[in-house]
Amino acid sequence: MKNAAAKTFLPASIALTLFLIGCATQNGNPAHARANKGYVDFHADSAADLWWEVKRFDDHAQSFTTLFSQFKPVPNGILRLELAPGHYHLQVRFQNRAVLEPMETEVDVENGLITPVRVAFKAGGISIIESKSTSIGSTAYGRYGRRTKIESSQNPTYEAMAFPEPPVAYRLKEQMPYAR
Repeated sequence: MKNAAAKTFLPASIALTLFLIGCATQNGNPAHARANKGYVDFHADSAADLWWEVKRFDDHAQSFTTLFSQFKPVPNGILRLELAPGHYHLQVRFQNRAVLEPMETEVDVENGLITPVRVAFKAGGISIIESKSTSIGSTAYGRYGRRTKIESSQNPTYEAMAFPEPPVAYRLKEQMPYAR
């Protein structure tokens, strides 16, 4: 009986995985809008090369699930997500910028259209980062010993704000007015 359950579980889990992968493509840029798909373009006012992480709120699980996460900048400064038409509650974090809280926004995705979301940053303060390193070796007195070096640095923190804009006709990312 366990074999029969395993035989039905594996195909079902593969189908579920493929379905979830098909719900959103990561930073897509097809030549033409795909059938039954809409797009969200995240772009920032600043010229900084941002490392994006975008999560979608799942009403059923009552938690956020990751749609996109990348530890490098996106081409043209635009993160484009392909989604099924509908209403989405999204949370955005940045992997390479100290932001006080994750940015949250509500967007409506329409079939064949792009919903631009402009992201702006406002200075939020300063964060102090301390790092501690220990090494073993000879000391200034010629003896063997342990040295501990403590360094601190100040980094700016930001408040991220999202400004969804009205949907526009589909175009390649390079052709968008906010492309860099």
